[in-house]
Amino acid sequence: MKIRFSILLIAITTFCLAQEKEEKEYNSAIVRVNRFIEGTLATPYSDDSVPLVIFIMDAGAINREGNDRMSKNDAFKLLAIDLAKKGIATYRYDKRLFKIDALGIREHEVSLDHFIQDARSIVEYFRKNGNYTKIILAGHGQGSLVGIIAAKDNVDGFISIAGNAQSVDQIVIQQLEKQAPGLDKSAAVAFADLKEKGRAMNYDPALESIFSYKLQYFMKSWIKYTPSEEIKTLDIPILILQGDKDLQVEVSEAEKLKEAVPNAEYVIIENMNHILREIKGSRLENHKSYSEYWLKIMPEVTSTIINFVKK
Repeated sequence: MKIRFSILLIAITTFCLAQEKEEKEYNSAIVRVNRFIEGTLATPYSDDSVPLVIFIMDAGAINREGNDRMSKNDAFKLLAIDLAKKGIATYRYDKRLFKIDALGIREHEVSLDHFIQDARSIVEYFRKNGNYTKIILAGHGQGSLVGIIAAKDNVDGFISIAGNAQSVDQIVIQQLEKQAPGLDKSAAVAFADLKEKGRAMNYDPALESIFSYKLQYFMKSWIKYTPSEEIKTLDIPILILQGDKDLQVEVSEAEKLKEAVPNAEYVIIENMNHILREIKGSRLENHKSYSEYWLKIMPEVTSTIINFVKK
């Protein structure tokens, strides 16, 4: 009986030690940068100074984990954990869109320039309040453009993940030309009015989700930037990362970014979609993955970022 009890005690102790080791593979803490910005800092379980990657999310109400209000994929939560376990700290944050109700800010008062300002504030915060070997901005989708512009100040590298090269008005017009012929011409006129007059009044009602009054201020601030032109101004190491199964951003956009900065590292991951998952089947499988948070991040994403950051 004593022997069995000893064996059981050893087994329990071994399990607890293994569990403790697993839990301490990384640390996680909520960090509030200012009244607009709150996020999660994931760091390796180590006292050594490490690099920090700051993730900037895609367009819309995408939270720090990479999720919108209708689906949960946890793409950037999982990526942050993977990187922390491999010796790289990350900070992922909610855009100020999540704070506007509490702060009494109206949606039509938010612009892309506010997002750029927020990214710069985060860099400044971690420069002052951390001991990192380097700080790198990594933007996903719309966040790529935000990161490009914010990276002009005080960072050591930039990563574009599924970022467009063309201005958003050109992207929208091209998509409408393919998916809803006729609406592209109405959109082109509306975008021209936004640029020239500051307001779009005459557009097809089917385009209300793009040109509604609440969105026009933001859209006007967005269309003034062309990512392929902005990225040329960066004098830091650049990684352009894209999946060839991305339904939202075409590989040709990554190619255009690479043409703009020929010295950038350029990686196209086979069978990867917009949310960093492996897709070998149909478009339906691709769409379903946006709500399948249990799917693993493609390991090539993690290894590519690690190799770039640690160079």
